[in-house]
Amino acid sequence: MTPVLAIGISVLLHVSWNLLTRRTPAEANFLWWITGLYVLVFAPFTLPDFIRSAEQSPVLYWCAAISGTTNGLYFLALRNAYHQAPASAVYPMARSSPIFIALVEVLIFDRSFPLLSWCAIAVAAGGLWMIASSAQDGVLRLSRAWPYALFAALMTVVYSLSDKIATSNMHGINSAFGYVCVNYSISWIFLCFDQKRQAGRWIPSVVPMTSSLVIGTVGIGTAYALVIYAMRWLPAAYAVTLTNAGIVLTVLLGIVWLKEYEGWQKRASGVALIVIGLIIIGVNS
Repeated sequence: MTPVLAIGISVLLHVSWNLLTRRTPAEANFLWWITGLYVLVFAPFTLPDFIRSAEQSPVLYWCAAISGTTNGLYFLALRNAYHQAPASAVYPMARSSPIFIALVEVLIFDRSFPLLSWCAIAVAAGGLWMIASSAQDGVLRLSRAWPYALFAALMTVVYSLSDKIATSNMHGINSAFGYVCVNYSISWIFLCFDQKRQAGRWIPSVVPMTSSLVIGTVGIGTAYALVIYAMRWLPAAYAVTLTNAGIVLTVLLGIVWLKEYEGWQKRASGVALIVIGLIIIGVNS
């Protein structure tokens, strides 16, 4: 499997569980269910491979701990941002992290990027911000949500770079799945305490549909593991930029399928910029 193909499959899985999240009642806390179920279902089959890799490279334990903690904080930041503004305004902003990831890769990991790649990452980030501010009251909504969205973007930088370090010490795709199980088990603890804080109970009062749970459980962890797999060959900034193809699909489905016509011209322009950036990065990957 090529890195770009792995990213492509990851994007489709990511879009599927994100759309299900949007169509599930908030009180069901869909993310709580599918993150916990992913660990419960996949850990028995993949955790031994991760442990074998970690015994040879103990840095994997540190990477899993760092990524799990920052992923948990990322989830909480997004949930708080969603309380201030709709996901369509918040999520694109939170996903504008590749330009920060590239800067850290250059400054700390001594990686260099061609000027064309810098332009592609910047153009794609500009498209994300256009989508985020496409609604008529977008500026007002973002003024309330941007601190949380920015914090989520910074957490993406940390766990993406941690994952990049981890992937060079893994042996096979099963190790990546096991790594995600450890990562998500830590993140799920954060989701549990947030569930208790917001609803006053540890378990959500609503159980999502079985079909949604199956798709979401398989999708959330598999999508993440495939991105980690692709990072073995791609810079973290490239991998995260390419995953933003999911936002392109989500926006287009929102316009065509969900009839979300408000500000559609600006969102379509943002999508065009993202696609240009993705094509350039894809050609140079």
